[in-house]
Amino acid sequence: MKGAGNQLDGQQLFERQTQLEGEPSAPMIIADGLRTPENMGYVLRLAEAAGSKQVYFVSGDAAEVSEHTAKEYQKKIRKAARHTEQRVTWDVCTRQDVLARRVLKQEVWIALEITDASRDIFATPLPENAVFVIGDERHGISLELLDACQQAVHIPMFGCNGSMNVTHALAIALFEWRRQMNDGSVKSPS
Repeated sequence: MKGAGNQLDGQQLFERQTQLEGEPSAPMIIADGLRTPENMGYVLRLAEAAGSKQVYFVSGDAAEVSEHTAKEYQKKIRKAARHTEQRVTWDVCTRQDVLARRVLKQEVWIALEITDASRDIFATPLPENAVFVIGDERHGISLELLDACQQAVHIPMFGCNGSMNVTHALAIALFEWRRQMNDGSVKSPS
């Protein structure tokens, strides 16, 4: 072995990953209004990689839900997800449906969004019972779901660009949550 080591083959990687399956489940993900099936597939890949067990893809109304459940749309989602859609429970639903489910749970909904009240994700203790809410590629989280969130976090950016791809932001949030969980700095539910 030299330098950074030898790259693992597929079987070695699979064996290594199956050892991590007993880790605590990562936050549920609510993806509000994603427009591209590829991003939906990437969200499923990220969810599976981080250990999230549940993803809700939220649309504004029943007509949009039908569009997202059409065969061709599902085919594109599955292609981007690369079989992870079989390991993560996911559903396409309306905003009203996901808001109704929220009432039944003791979760902390965290908007991954730049708002006038958002805090730096790296300086914010994230709760164990977090649910990450992400928004669409152009306009972010709808006001209806943003109002349902108890807090907002943002990723500090150092260039002139004011945003990044929603799936990249989700990856950072999920693995920051996982890092805090591993460090023991995650707050227990209150």
